[in-house]
Amino acid sequence: MKPKLIIMALLCAVGWRSYAQTEKGSGFVGGSISFGTSKQNNSSASLNTFTLTPRGGYFLARNFAIGLETPLNLSKLRGESYIAWNSEYGYYEEQRGVKEFSFGISPFVRKYIDVKDRIKFFMQANLLLQINTFNRIDDEGYLIRTDAKVKGWGASISPGFSYFISKHSALEFSVPIVSFFHQSYYAEESLYNYDKTNNLRLALQNFTPTVTFNYHF
Repeated sequence: MKPKLIIMALLCAVGWRSYAQTEKGSGFVGGSISFGTSKQNNSSASLNTFTLTPRGGYFLARNFAIGLETPLNLSKLRGESYIAWNSEYGYYEEQRGVKEFSFGISPFVRKYIDVKDRIKFFMQANLLLQINTFNRIDDEGYLIRTDAKVKGWGASISPGFSYFISKHSALEFSVPIVSFFHQSYYAEESLYNYDKTNNLRLALQNFTPTVTFNYHF
């Protein structure tokens, strides 16, 4: 019986090694894609948002990685007009259907915990630096916009699970449990200006689950 037990143990070890590409010196690349539609109320315009987040990481130690994400966001408000400053002619004008783009840089650290052969639990902490042309929707659902830039920074903590489909591929599910974002907004030419704001959100206020595919090497 002993030889059989030894062989089974070795097979399990080899199998786990095949799926656990989280050793020191290894890395991963991947990303997530999401699309959503939101409204302030039933009579307001809809805001359609498309987000692409490429990601890469490197394992400094077994089950501990550092990396970088670059969230790219494209959104479009449909169904209502907004007031914007026309810098070419020097007056405010009514426009419709604007597209907004934002770009962010988000370094992260991640810690894995072994659960089963192909399953690992992880906890990820992110910092975020972001610049975008800002969409602001008032209480009545109307968009207030200028050509000014919004600069902000934030942080978040997101737990999740990784399922190793094969030696080099993993499917992940995660959700932020707490996030914070600080933004400053000011435009000298704008009809609308706002003070600096701090937004703290917990999981129930910001339930945005993410499914990600990673390639490990």
